Amino acid sequence: MQIPSIRVLSPALELLGEFDAYTSLQFSRLWQGVGDFEFHLFGELDERVLAQGNLVLLDADGTRAGIIRSVEQDDGEGGVTVTVRGQTLNGLAGQRTTLPLEGEANGGYDVVPALESAGQTPDPVPAETILKTYAGRHLANPLDPKRKIPLLVLAPDQGRGMETVWMSRFEPLDEVLQAVGEYTDMGWGIHLDPDGGNLVFDVLPGVDRTDQQSENSAVVFALEFESVESLKYLRDVSGHRNLAYAGGAGEGADRTVLKVTNNAEEPEGLERFETFIDCGTLEIVGSDTAMSLEEEGKHKLLDYPRTESLTATLPQGGSFQYRRHWDLGDLVTVLDRNLGVAADMRIAQVTERYEAGSYGVDITFGEAPKHLGRVIRSLKNTVR
Repeated sequence: MQIPSIRVLSPALELLGEFDAYTSLQFSRLWQGVGDFEFHLFGELDERVLAQGNLVLLDADGTRAGIIRSVEQDDGEGGVTVTVRGQTLNGLAGQRTTLPLEGEANGGYDVVPALESAGQTPDPVPAETILKTYAGRHLANPLDPKRKIPLLVLAPDQGRGMETVWMSRFEPLDEVLQAVGEYTDMGWGIHLDPDGGNLVFDVLPGVDRTDQQSENSAVVFALEFESVESLKYLRDVSGHRNLAYAGGAGEGADRTVLKVTNNAEEPEGLERFETFIDCGTLEIVGSDTAMSLEEEGKHKLLDYPRTESLTATLPQGGSFQYRRHWDLGDLVTVLDRNLGVAADMRIAQVTERYEAGSYGVDITFGEAPKHLGRVIRSLKNTVR
């Protein structure tokens, strides 16, 4: 992998400076959330170039781009060191809040799809439509022009992803987009289009590169194939909740409270993890609409998943090269006999590390969702 130069652009996308003599750089991209970056430089700070709100760019196509959030100077025996930290462009979504739609039809919520009359049952729409509707309402084409993110546009909606409905109310937009993405198995991102002179919001469906399909070249990460340097598997249920008492309309003993779970059957015994979820003033119970207390409770319960993460460090010059053979959001096959892992998994996060002329790539995987019909295969029963 070629060590990239760091180009710095103004919010109007004017080139302000370029750095290739940095001492270290770390850049993390997330498939369904906001990544971050950090780099270090020696020398005096150019406040015009390295200023909060300026953009950084690592590649010509604008995929690896971010916005500077903080600049720190440290004057020591070795001279002045400048540390620049920021977020990927997805962080722009964190600057906006979902505002309720006007009128009584939507019950004081930001609903996708929007309802035209009270009591209307919404028709489910694709995940891409939901994500781009929220991005349009609060980033690209808000009703209040003061809320618009300059230069940000939406890529055309191709209607991809599972169909559902969504609702929100005064929540950080980045968290809503992440929740929609996790629920529907769809990635999203904001990238810079140098040719068009825009920031573009688009979905990231990912490519199926597992070893059981034949449409695309397969990518298998395994120590025995020398495509990974190390693997670490973490399982944690300390923050997990699988049953919620969702509170809706009313106060005290008169408040509507509904028991909800996303499990096929109500969990019990040691497998039951309870919590209370505040769902505002929702009154509709047992409905199939996005306005129901039941659906809102289920959506919010997704914020308490089991933590199950698999991270890998890739060797330099390994079998599969980042952004050439695979990219963020792709489905790949991961094998490790010692850890007992044989799974088709999403590439959920990629972190690039550059320091002292060397580089490294770390991957965080997420298990492929069940609705895609993928299951973890037991190594004991698998012949390879």
